[in-house]
Amino acid sequence: MGNLKGKVAVISGAGSGLGKETALAYAKAGANLVICGRNYGKLEQVEDLITSQYSVSVLPIRADVSSESDVKMLIQAALAKFQRIDILINNAAVFQQYPIIDSPLDSWEYQINNNATSVFLMMREVLPIMRNQKSGHVINITTGLVREGAGSFGAYAASKAAVEALTFSIEDEEHKNGLQFHVFNPGVMKTNLATIGDDPANVAPYLVELAQTDSKGDKKVIQLRDFQLSEK
Repeated sequence: MGNLKGKVAVISGAGSGLGKETALAYAKAGANLVICGRNYGKLEQVEDLITSQYSVSVLPIRADVSSESDVKMLIQAALAKFQRIDILINNAAVFQQYPIIDSPLDSWEYQINNNATSVFLMMREVLPIMRNQKSGHVINITTGLVREGAGSFGAYAASKAAVEALTFSIEDEEHKNGLQFHVFNPGVMKTNLATIGDDPANVAPYLVELAQTDSKGDKKVIQLRDFQLSEK
């Protein structure tokens, strides 16, 4: 695995769960961080936790990544602070559980906007920066529900299907510019969206490894088991 020392990583939804643990894992690997979320108090706690252990710079920013103006502000602030963005991890997500027959339109829109439109906005904003650098790596988080589906998970699964299709489409456009794209399915984790599954702290190191993996233009969803199999 390559060295992330001095790289700049932007992580959404970094106040808790996988986002928080990923920020800690990247800091341990030597990366400087821009962490964002809606709860600034949680971001400050993550910043304090990181800077008490690691000699890296952390920029916490309160931002709603489904808002175009917030995303522009976030990326501009990151660029002003660090003059570059090497890695973008679109981790922020929301979930509401409804059978489709009972689902209000605003719940559908809430999940699509927060889980899919946010990824579009974040990628669109960093692409010119990464193009100018002739390097950059984007990692988007998905779910096995895209292919399997599940009752009451329709809007959530659809939003993540959109993320996968969008990522692979942008990869077609940008791979020639030296940019890397991965879609990662971490499986079920114990977070604010689920009470069962793996500890996010066990998953986060694989996101560090993924940032050093060449996508080779493959339109493939990377799963946690792919790493575990390669380690045997």
